Amino acid sequence: MLFARILLAATGLMFFIHGLICFIHPATIGIESGLAMPTPGSILEVRAEYGGLPMALGLFFLAAAMQKVRIRTGLLVMVTVLSGYASARIAAALIAAHIDPYNAAAIAYELTSAALGFWALKRGQSPFSKG
Repeated sequence: MLFARILLAATGLMFFIHGLICFIHPATIGIESGLAMPTPGSILEVRAEYGGLPMALGLFFLAAAMQKVRIRTGLLVMVTVLSGYASARIAAALIAAHIDPYNAAAIAYELTSAALGFWALKRGQSPFSKG
């Protein structure tokens, strides 16, 4: 389960750091993706959705890596979240008939991490084990 713990720790750090940056400096996501934030309410939304949510998920993944939460649970949540992000991004790109470098890189990261998480789940122990 060492691979799973390393994967959860790396994913947790990525989520937490990205969320922290977006919370402290919400314009970062606008610079990366072209998202406009014309009102204080839109900035608040970016801080919550791109800041708070990823920070919370990052802390959850780190807790799983440190075995404060079951590793299998952490991997299941990680695979679900990353698959959801990737699926929605791919569907949105198909609807728009457009993909930019930011979203292409995000899809590559999300699909790769989800696949690694799925692989770690498959090579892990029984669903009823403590691992």
